[in-house]
Amino acid sequence: MSEKNLEFKQIKSDKDIRRIHEFNVKAFSDEDLSWTYENLKKYIANGWDLYTANYKSDTVAALFIKQEEGALHTRNTSIGVDFQGNGFSHMIKDYFEDLAYERKLNSVINYCPFDNFRMISLNERHHYTKTGNKYGKNNEIIEWEKKI
Repeated sequence: MSEKNLEFKQIKSDKDIRRIHEFNVKAFSDEDLSWTYENLKKYIANGWDLYTANYKSDTVAALFIKQEEGALHTRNTSIGVDFQGNGFSHMIKDYFEDLAYERKLNSVINYCPFDNFRMISLNERHHYTKTGNKYGKNNEIIEWEKKI
């Protein structure tokens, strides 16, 4: 891949939500978001915006973004296997941070499962810190924060 640019697109139509659902059936395995079409719709109904990160015409990852109380709350699927190792995870983090800065927000909050070692390492490399808050049925979702 010679040019590594991602395009971020907000998803609103049912057709696109169904397409994103089919993109990666095992995208989220944590307790509070089982990757079903119905749950994607519930997340959106609860104020989360659904985006895709696209490389050329391919979806690389799905992202959830919610602005609340001076912070940008974020979570995203893993990068598709064909696209791993190209810096796309860093580009997604940069996108979240740039968006928070543009919106004049105080921080970016990221949620990831306790066993997602790639995301934990990525959060650490981008200077996020654990807040101590945990979510999910068994506290398997860790909250991370980066001050902007």
